[in-house]
Amino acid sequence: MELSLRMEQVVAMAETCSAAADIGCDHGYVSIELIRRKIAGTVIAMDVRQGPLSRAQEHIEREHLTGQIQCRLSDGLEKLQPGEVQEIVIAGMGGPLMIRILENGRESLDRVQTLVLQPQSEIPEVRRYLHKSGWKITQETMIKEEGKYYTVIQAKPGKETYERPLEYQYGACLLRDRCGIFEEYLKQEEKQYETICRRLERENTRKAVERLEEVRLLLEQNREAQR
Repeated sequence: MELSLRMEQVVAMAETCSAAADIGCDHGYVSIELIRRKIAGTVIAMDVRQGPLSRAQEHIEREHLTGQIQCRLSDGLEKLQPGEVQEIVIAGMGGPLMIRILENGRESLDRVQTLVLQPQSEIPEVRRYLHKSGWKITQETMIKEEGKYYTVIQAKPGKETYERPLEYQYGACLLRDRCGIFEEYLKQEEKQYETICRRLERENTRKAVERLEEVRLLLEQNREAQR
């Protein structure tokens, strides 16, 4: 079984623990790898849909890991008991849904020491939510797969606040570490903003003028991130 580069990075960000939960487990590949690589002693694979959960169960049985991986039909963290796991992985879903899952499952986060998150959208909002909810961001990485950029976040309990909006927009860890993929992403985003600005400058509507002002601010922020 070979993981996608995105899921490989999610697994790599996980830390050794006795028990982990894989939320939105889909095919169960991350759950399986957490066991195979001895990252987690046991895993609870959870999904809101029966179809993906059944496929995960089939894959788990094929790998002879039913004694270590338990499948649960669950809307987010609903079926996870407080103190049941030390690590939670949530990957491959939009930022707003991820925030809703974490917020609705606050009681289930008791004794959780590590979150590994891979939001598909609204990443700055995920960072803000983590800080407002008593989590500090300990690691971030960015990878590129099939032409798309993905961010993986690791968070642990603690107090943290970023002083600059730029750090919420792009991630303080990414700005600090300056990995090549992140630098590439910034340059590509800059070109996109420049193209949008040129198009809006040719339009003579109030809406275009307002949007142009917004994009120019984003472009300025992008260039600050590259410095």
